[in-house]
Amino acid sequence: MAAITGDQVAVYDRQLRLWGVQAQQRLLNAKVLIWGMEGSNVEACKNLVLAGVSLTLRDHRTVTAADVGFNYFLRPEDLNQSRATCASKRVQEMNPLCTVACNSDRAETGSDEDKLKELVKGFDIVIVGLSVLGYDFELASSVDAACRSLGTGFILTVAAGEMAFFFSDQNEHVMQERSSVQGAESSGPQDPETFSFPPFSHFLSGVPRLLHGKTDASFKLIGLLASFLRSGGKATPSAASDFEAYCRDTVKCEPSVDGKAGMKEAFGHFFVEPLIHVASVLGGLLSQEVIKAITRKDPPLVNSVCFNAYTGAALVELLPEAPPAPKKRKSVEEVADLLDD
Repeated sequence: MAAITGDQVAVYDRQLRLWGVQAQQRLLNAKVLIWGMEGSNVEACKNLVLAGVSLTLRDHRTVTAADVGFNYFLRPEDLNQSRATCASKRVQEMNPLCTVACNSDRAETGSDEDKLKELVKGFDIVIVGLSVLGYDFELASSVDAACRSLGTGFILTVAAGEMAFFFSDQNEHVMQERSSVQGAESSGPQDPETFSFPPFSHFLSGVPRLLHGKTDASFKLIGLLASFLRSGGKATPSAASDFEAYCRDTVKCEPSVDGKAGMKEAFGHFFVEPLIHVASVLGGLLSQEVIKAITRKDPPLVNSVCFNAYTGAALVELLPEAPPAPKKRKSVEEVADLLDD
């Protein structure tokens, strides 16, 4: 692992004091793919490049007026140009000591495993927005599978106005060190701790159980989106009435989400950028998870996080939910003994 230079010490002095030399070296050697300049991914770009992480920004879409209004890395003169190319120049300006690359290629639906492996190869973490994938949950699952096969972390981000969500798959993540409580002395060497993350395919297969389980309503809303689109529903705001009918009549699940008047309104929010402060809060949590994964320091959030600005709460749940444990039945012998009594 390369030694930290004097210039790097000057820039990262506070971080070196916070998490130590070895952790900072890991960040400086890490490579993260941010796929989709949208939602909390924009905030993650800022946080990670300032922490010393080299990035590749990937997005096949061009800049629109709405993008300029939301994404502070874009300008009016960028209209109709590549989102990734335009944003990468300004992300790079934030930290010249990092490498910020860009890619404007599209990943087609149905891309085979080898192509996806080539796409994510060489990265420590891949952060992908659902909308850059065309709201294709199957493609998201295939990207996750490619990441798992290479030992690369995967994070999927979804936004819905006052809400924002991410799903994290760090495979078998080994935490090597836990920060001491502020003001307390270090407790000395610590035993590594392993955290097992389920793949995104398990999240999708567990959606039917999620919709009728004890999971918070905000997570159920994400599950409903996945279920609707995978059943043939259209990923367009004009399908809001179809989504409402699907929730009411087909899956019979209409969660009451704080800040959402109903399923029709909630569905429309999936196709607009989140509120700026929502992207900021979730982007901060997302960035922390990436830093934990790279530095192997401090316990990760396993595995789904949803922030709702209406309540001001960020919830963490392990999804899919574990199936209910089977009820224990007394053995034949125990029943016989009871009858004898």
